[in-house]
Amino acid sequence: MSWEHETPNPYAPFQKRIMVGAFLISGAILLLLLRLWALQILEGERMLLLSRNNRLRLRPAEAPRGLILDRNGELMVENLASFDLYALPEDMPDIEETTRHLAAILQSSPDELRQRVSQRQGSQLEPVLLRKGVDERTVMAIEEQKIDLPGVSLRVRPVRTYPKGSSAATLLGYVTEVSQAQLKSKDFQDFRSGETMGQAGIERRYDAFIRGVDGGEQVEVDAIGRVSRLIQAVEPQSGFNLHLTLDSRLQRVAEEAFQGRSGALIAIHPSTGEILAMVSQPTYDPNQFSQRMTPEQWRGLISSPHHPMQNKGLQGQYPPGSIFKLVTALAALEKGVITPETKFSCDGSFSLGSHVFHDWKKGGHGTLNLQQGIANSCNIYFYITSLKTGIEEIARVARELGLGATSGLGLSDEARGVIPSPGSTSKKSGGWYPGNTLMAGIGQGMVTVTPIQAVMMVSAIANGGTLYRPWVVRRVETLNGEPIEEYGPEFVRKVNIDPDNLAIVREGMQAVVSEGTGIRAKIPGLRVAGKTGTAQVVGNGGSQRGDQRDHAWFVAFAPADDPQIAIAVVVEHGGFGGQVAAPIAKSLLEAWFKLPKEPQTVQAAEPESAEGD
Repeated sequence: MSWEHETPNPYAPFQKRIMVGAFLISGAILLLLLRLWALQILEGERMLLLSRNNRLRLRPAEAPRGLILDRNGELMVENLASFDLYALPEDMPDIEETTRHLAAILQSSPDELRQRVSQRQGSQLEPVLLRKGVDERTVMAIEEQKIDLPGVSLRVRPVRTYPKGSSAATLLGYVTEVSQAQLKSKDFQDFRSGETMGQAGIERRYDAFIRGVDGGEQVEVDAIGRVSRLIQAVEPQSGFNLHLTLDSRLQRVAEEAFQGRSGALIAIHPSTGEILAMVSQPTYDPNQFSQRMTPEQWRGLISSPHHPMQNKGLQGQYPPGSIFKLVTALAALEKGVITPETKFSCDGSFSLGSHVFHDWKKGGHGTLNLQQGIANSCNIYFYITSLKTGIEEIARVARELGLGATSGLGLSDEARGVIPSPGSTSKKSGGWYPGNTLMAGIGQGMVTVTPIQAVMMVSAIANGGTLYRPWVVRRVETLNGEPIEEYGPEFVRKVNIDPDNLAIVREGMQAVVSEGTGIRAKIPGLRVAGKTGTAQVVGNGGSQRGDQRDHAWFVAFAPADDPQIAIAVVVEHGGFGGQVAAPIAKSLLEAWFKLPKEPQTVQAAEPESAEGD
């Protein structure tokens, strides 16, 4: 029997290794194919989108806001082109080198630029805003050195501009970026970070009309972020233009007449409610909001004791002083406790219980009827009248004339003022006393009104008893002049006051200007009706210096027989209404009726009296 010897295979170890290698390679290829399948099939759309985003850029183009013009077509608000500087870090091969180069052009710190680039928020494909409103020199330098500034770009943006500076600022409002707090609100879901909107006044109230529709460009960029071609462009659509009821010429006259004083003025057409002028002093320049305002500038505006950001015509609440005597006179006539012939004697003081109340004129006015009481603004006459009438009727007439309620203009958080009554006082305060009625009857004590309420009141008296809602926008139209919206007078109500009693008070108001406390508003050839008021800030015997001085009021309308304009003026801490506020209204009337301005008379140049109304 023979045994056959089996020779070992010297290649067996290598074959095993080859098989293991082939298995591993096949597994790797299989994994690669599976990954490719996943990328192509499962994630194909996402990858395609990422690829496109890597080479495509969307550059939004802000729409110009609509223009704002006065009643005569004079431009009050427009737009100017401004250049903003942006950076896209993904397109910067060397951020440190680029920011260093850019800092030299901007004459700023490279560290500051690097920090702004690195601390950006939002999408990775969204450029970082480095500077707004770049000047012409910087624009030219950046364009010339574009090759050394990859990822840096300039964008043209329309900037809101107010050619007349601070004129009518609190009425027009201003435009600035939507704040982070606003973006978190559901009311601002349609806004994006960095987008601008009207933040006050007409700019905010009519923002939906003015703002327009933004456009943009989709461009393709190369590996270093330079634009290689334009793929698609959507032109921005300008906002609609607003034509106001405001007369910018009259507005300038009114602002100049204040001569640096604080206060408010409103002029309207008494038979339509059109606002012709609205002044709030001191004010601000809305142009400073068009660029990035510093925190110091903002704090200076909001912390000023003179409240330049407040529209005092709508939000300022003041004791009306003697202009409220018009209400008291009407209430007394309505109740029948007096007639135009009713006379009371004034010796300069009036006693009520243990209290003594004084007239503004030492020694008093003697014996007066109603017209003389209004013309001379006699406190004693209206102390007696208010007690005979009662606070309920005085409050009713005040509310009939629009006091104690917002006007409906809708431009801001309008104040309501206060028209008191026995029911409005708490038991803790001791309830309502005759002394409260007496003080309310001359517009002191708890009574407060806003200038817009005061001018609505005098308008209703002037036009025979109709309240119109004040309005300021006449029409909205496209850039080509096609009408979108048109507005007109809005009837609120016919006041529940006898027209004969309104006529009696109108006669008294004419006597105020022709021979009484408002004689400084007298204009030859024009029948002016008015009423002065001096509202105490401190009690009797208080200081008459600085912010302790009384507020000066004057309300008026003209011509007395066919009113075309009604005015309310309040000068904060101005002193006597007849001396300070009446001349301001006179300047406005002369301008509105295009009458020659009277030269300053000797009487007007005399030192101010120590007393008056």
